[in-house]
Parts: sequence; C-alpha cells; structure tokens
Amino acid sequence: MEIDLERAKRAVVELGTALDEARQVVRPGAPGQIRVKTEGKVIELPTSWALAGMAVFALATLLSTLPIPIPRRPREEEPLGIG
Repeated sequence: MEIDLERAKRAVVELGTALDEARQVVRPGAPGQIRVKTEGKVIELPTSWALAGMAVFALATLLSTLPIPIPRRPREEEPLGIG
C-alpha cells in the first residue's frame, strides 16, 4: 500500500476550508428555521425543508455519476435488392 502524505495533507486542508465556507453559507436562524444567504438575498426555510433539499441534492449527485443503460433494439437487416 502506498500513501501520499502530501496529497492527503492538502486534501484535509481543502476539506477544512470547504467546511468553513459551508458554515458561512448556511447558518441556523430562528428555532426551526435555516437562513441561506445567496449573493443578493437571504432565504429562510424550515429546517425540514432544508434537510430534505440537502438529501435530494445528495441523491441527485449520486445518481448523476451512475451510468444509464440505454435499451437497444436489435437491428433488422434489410435486403438491398441487389442481385
């Protein structure tokens, strides 16, 4: 097993930075409410809606990485009429 400690260290630092940024983006508001700041406005959502939205986002992210099988009909050979 090979472990690249420098890459692991950078990944942990980047994860910490991302988590800190996420804490600044989503903060608890009034009890049962979550305030989400966008560039131009602040949106207040019930906590259950925010959690449901995060679950749907996570599911969509997971599903977007899965390959979608496309059913194919067998091709029927048509005579060319040559002969």
